[in-house]
Amino acid sequence: MLLAVSGSLQAQTFKEWFRQKKTQKEYLVQQIAALQVYIGYAKKGYRIAKDGLNTIGGFTRGEFDLHGEFIGSLKKVNPEIKRYEKVADIIAMQVRIVQNHNRTLRQLRRSDALSGNELAYVGRVFGRLLDDCEKTLDELIDLTTDGRLEMKDDERMARIDRLYLDMRDRYTFTQGFGNDARMLAASRKKEQMDILTSRELQDIKKEQP
Repeated sequence: MLLAVSGSLQAQTFKEWFRQKKTQKEYLVQQIAALQVYIGYAKKGYRIAKDGLNTIGGFTRGEFDLHGEFIGSLKKVNPEIKRYEKVADIIAMQVRIVQNHNRTLRQLRRSDALSGNELAYVGRVFGRLLDDCEKTLDELIDLTTDGRLEMKDDERMARIDRLYLDMRDRYTFTQGFGNDARMLAASRKKEQMDILTSRELQDIKKEQP
């Protein structure tokens, strides 16, 4: 499995991030612990993906109101989709992105190596990234909640697959961007220390007879 959800997350982090649809989003975040089961036990090449999840059973002409039953089934999410491994992966990557955002900004501020404008730029980049993550979570909630969208099972799976790819790209970006920002701060700090050391050595030489 791509990622595992860290157990050290603080609830206030998500309360600050998920400002809209607060109750529902907090509930979903609380399910991360349960989703760890899916992350741990789901396997690549999952049976659901192979089967396609596009067969709605129980429809034989004359037994049901075919149209009405079909529309109703489109609004009801197959439980197997909620257990689809990529649902857990998407949430896990979002968690990691938030963690990286918090860690990076905290380290940059403590380093005191970047200018105010540079810190603001880093904050804006992460801010846009988190906004995109929030939209992804909104769509994931819709895809996995009964009564939200009229879609076939395979259509829901395809949308979740797309969300997974989008989130993977964001996760890769935030890892690289955060590392670059921290490396820049470390380089600046080293330059500052080198300059300070050089000045101290010069002062010592001046004091020598």
